[in-house]
Amino acid sequence: MIDPSRITVVVSTYNHLLPLELCLAGFRHQTRPPGEILIADDGSGAETRGLIEKLLPSLPCPARHLWHEDKGFRKNIILNRCLAAARGDYLVLTDADCIPHPRYVEDHAALAEAGFWVQGRRCYLNEAASAALAPGRKVPGCRLFLAGKLSGAAKGFRLPFPVIRRDTGQRGIIGCNMAAWKQDLLKINGWDEEYEGWGL
Repeated sequence: MIDPSRITVVVSTYNHLLPLELCLAGFRHQTRPPGEILIADDGSGAETRGLIEKLLPSLPCPARHLWHEDKGFRKNIILNRCLAAARGDYLVLTDADCIPHPRYVEDHAALAEAGFWVQGRRCYLNEAASAALAPGRKVPGCRLFLAGKLSGAAKGFRLPFPVIRRDTGQRGIIGCNMAAWKQDLLKINGWDEEYEGWGL
């Protein structure tokens, strides 16, 4: 377990205005806010920059926008910049198209353990459900589930008990919901910057 104030949340984005706004709204409503939020921007345009500048002051902790020029999908490069800039000891990574549960940071803090990284999941909303979302509007997840608007819904419900740690044989990581110690990420030189494209 780690105190949430020692956590840096890294939100990856690229020209996704409404999803980013919804994601950051989720971080405004955490039961335990992180120590800081870094927005890892893979070259978004001026409209995204303007939205971020507008939203940063509303976040419950210090927040910074890290950006580099758009030269294709180079997420790993901007993630490494965030790794170097992070003030927290523990990094929780998510994507701008993910809306965090109110206990997202609290749960990651509870699961933090030396020598382990944490891998979470997400569920997918169909277009109709996504269109119904707006910052400040509450849409119960069970209503979306019953209406058939969630894909992989079981992955989206918060489990009120600890996850069993085991080697699932999964190859690679899912960057939309993961956490690791900063020192461990530095030991492996962060993310492979020669890899350009979707995924980590």
